[in-house]
Amino acid sequence: MKTNKLRILIGSSLYLLASFCSQAQLTSSRLKDYLDVGVAVGSNGYMASLQFNEYLKLNKTNILQLGWGLRAAHNIANDLNFTSAPSRLANQAATTDTLQMGRATVTSLNFSLAVQVSLFERLALGISTDVLGLAIGSRRTGYYLGSNGFRSDSLNVHRTNQAAAPATGAIQLFGNQQRGNLNSEVYARVRVSTNFGIKVGYIFAVNEYKTNNTLLDDNRRFRARYNLLYVGVSILLAN
Repeated sequence: MKTNKLRILIGSSLYLLASFCSQAQLTSSRLKDYLDVGVAVGSNGYMASLQFNEYLKLNKTNILQLGWGLRAAHNIANDLNFTSAPSRLANQAATTDTLQMGRATVTSLNFSLAVQVSLFERLALGISTDVLGLAIGSRRTGYYLGSNGFRSDSLNVHRTNQAAAPATGAIQLFGNQQRGNLNSEVYARVRVSTNFGIKVGYIFAVNEYKTNNTLLDDNRRFRARYNLLYVGVSILLAN
């Protein structure tokens, strides 16, 4: 009796293991991994980035794919106007102050999500956005301008230099609700060989700095948005 039970137990275990391995192999065959290396340039600066993305093929035709990954980016921008970031201030011109930055440098590592459409096995069109991450960067000095000038400057900070550094944490909540340093893109990837491709895109960059001092309206957060043209190389790691 014990021998029969042991055989049943072993047999059941082997069946479950075989089923798991079969399912894992099926899932693996539906995954596609890319490493993207590239630079983006715009009128306000440039960005160098390294991305790892894994895409899951959602249907038998492999046309629609859902992706996730990591984006390491180094943004350098010049002559930017950072404006009040909190939504309670950014939604109204009368409460939107400005921090003029001659130079901003931010290095970020963010988790990203993507959706892409694969056509003819050689062309992919997609969008991706950072959703969560961290950033570091040099402390800079900006020129602070209150939205109402000296009229409501109870702290005597209008037209003064203010030290600020990149916001450390980031989360994508869209619009004026988002926090931190985030990049989003629309892109096209063309495969030129079995494992290599060319990627071009348009980057929507968001940088956020936090001042050392609390300024008017109890605010320390300032945000700037700018756009960049991207070109890079894609390496297919797994297919």
